[in-house]
Amino acid sequence: MNNIDLESKEKIQIDIEKLERNLRQVEDISFTGKQKEVYDRAVDYMNDSKYYLEKEDMRTAFGCIEYSHGLLDALRMIHDLI
Repeated sequence: MNNIDLESKEKIQIDIEKLERNLRQVEDISFTGKQKEVYDRAVDYMNDSKYYLEKEDMRTAFGCIEYSHGLLDALRMIHDLI
């Protein structure tokens, strides 16, 4: 898969949907302190991705959603969800 495929609108939309499913997986966890900051940042990056997708800035949208996945995955690992 080349960079154009990774940064396609369809791929980014799929990644956003996957992230939204993963966010639902942690919605019952009461994050505090630094974990809450990480969670909030993951949500912010997801929202940034949606914004840049709407503006058709695929490279930035892709970067934002991938960063968001990484932050959320770290929280999911800490809480033994993955």
